[in-house]
Amino acid sequence: MLEFFAEGPTSAFGVFQDYYVNEKFQGRVSNATISLIGVLNSSCMAILGVVSGKLCERFGYRIVPLCGVFILSLGYFLASFASEPWHLLLTQGVLCGVGAALTFLPAAVIPSQWFERRRGLATGTVNLGIGVGGIAWTQFNHLLIKRISVAWVLRLTSIIVLALCTVSLLLIKTFQSTPVQQRPNLQSLRNRNLLTFMAASFFTGISSLVPFFYLPGYAKDIGISSSGGALITSIANAASLAGRLAATMFSDYCGPVVILLGAYVLTSSSILLIWTATHNFSGTMAFGIVFGLGYGAIFTQTSAFVAKFFGVDALPVFVGLYYTVSGFGYLFGPPIAGVLLEKTRSWGAPYIGLKLYCGMPMVIALIAIVAVKVNMRRSAA
Repeated sequence: MLEFFAEGPTSAFGVFQDYYVNEKFQGRVSNATISLIGVLNSSCMAILGVVSGKLCERFGYRIVPLCGVFILSLGYFLASFASEPWHLLLTQGVLCGVGAALTFLPAAVIPSQWFERRRGLATGTVNLGIGVGGIAWTQFNHLLIKRISVAWVLRLTSIIVLALCTVSLLLIKTFQSTPVQQRPNLQSLRNRNLLTFMAASFFTGISSLVPFFYLPGYAKDIGISSSGGALITSIANAASLAGRLAATMFSDYCGPVVILLGAYVLTSSSILLIWTATHNFSGTMAFGIVFGLGYGAIFTQTSAFVAKFFGVDALPVFVGLYYTVSGFGYLFGPPIAGVLLEKTRSWGAPYIGLKLYCGMPMVIALIAIVAVKVNMRRSAA
């Protein structure tokens, strides 16, 4: 439930972006500017992961997220009164991002405290909330923005988040009854495999949000209806859900590194081989499915990876560190992609500059994961 409300709406932000650029602020702002709203949301949530982890260690996994739920709900409520783009940057962007950062960490960390043998299954199951959230929020936003206005969609989101996340947090129970000050071995930060994995998270952050932000607008530009664009985004999120399920089922047997390697092959090949070569509904749908499968698998394995190689005690700080590094990657993703979109429209193929920019960082992340796998094999030999 926490993943559903904290991270799910980020996967559906493309519907808001298309509305803000083409209707609410038509002719006043660019895609790059509006994408900053979603990027600030994701980046604040990710970059503050370490802070959230330390706060949860100090004050517990219920008080801190409850504060986060209030801030997240307040952000959506204030965004409903926005009349200028910068209002949305501060509310739907920064405020919601800070609230989500304080809210989502318990869902990412607590399952790994309770499970050892089936840790990958436990963490993966929790992460399904993001995929389900992406599907639900995309359709929710698309259907209701036209019927009751974007302002009331944001207000309804605020009310739903406040009510249901509060109930969810009241049901959370940590493995330890009282907060314990963990002191993970910071020498691990010098570990070459960890540094390489963090580099992969940075480049993944650059690429991962671009399709979800720009698919609705891309669909419209190649002649697909707004409903068709929303459908493609929903299907991509549904494929993400399937990817999470598959990764969850096989993680405890194959290991998180193998799962990540396969996921990166899917995402990078879907962007550079499918999306760049197709400009119609069926091809774009195929891209959304393959990309979603890989994307979903990538983000189910973080906690399991950290727990396996660095210990359960390191989970709050190191998982937070992973999200922090990817958060800096987000800052270089959709905004620069938006600039490239405007600069390369004359190149002929639709969105070709954006597609190449989205694909290459994912290839670099794939190479980093391969390097981790090779180093691990050498160490074991």
